Amino acid sequence: MKHVVALREESNGIWVECFCTVGVTNAVKAGEPASYTGSGRRCSSAGTINIILVTNAILSIPAMVGAVQVATESKTAVLLEQAISSWTGRHVATGTGTDTVVVACRLRGGPRLHYSGTHTMIGAMIGRVVGRCVQTGLARTARWKSRRMKSMEG
Repeated sequence: MKHVVALREESNGIWVECFCTVGVTNAVKAGEPASYTGSGRRCSSAGTINIILVTNAILSIPAMVGAVQVATESKTAVLLEQAISSWTGRHVATGTGTDTVVVACRLRGGPRLHYSGTHTMIGAMIGRVVGRCVQTGLARTARWKSRRMKSMEG
C-alpha cells in the first residue's frame, strides 16, 4: 500500500475522494481470451488497478452504479491515452484482469444524488479524480519498476 494514490475533488459542498493502486502487469483489452497461448508468454506477476471512491453525498443505487461506470471509463481513457499494452502485446489495454471499483457514500445527513453519469457534477468530479489518480499511479509504478531494474543490474 505504499504506492497508493489519494486525491480529492470538491464542488458546491460535495466531495469525492479517490484511493487508487495501479499495477498493469495484468493489463488486458476487454474481450481478449482469458488465457493467451499464441506466443507462449504468460503474465508472470499480478498487477491490478484498485479504485475506492468515497463521497459525502447520499447516492441512490443507480448513482452508485453510475459512479462505477464513470470510474471505469476514466481509468480506461488513461490507459488508452498512455498506450498501455495488453499482456498479449496485441492490443492497447482497457484495464487489468483483476480490477476493482468500490464506492462508499453516506447513508444520511448529506446531499442526495439520484444520478452520477458523466453529465452530472459528481460524475465529472469522479472522472477527473480517477483520471488523475490512475495517471499518478502509472507514473509511480514506472518509477518503482525503473529503480527495481537498476538495483537488480547493480
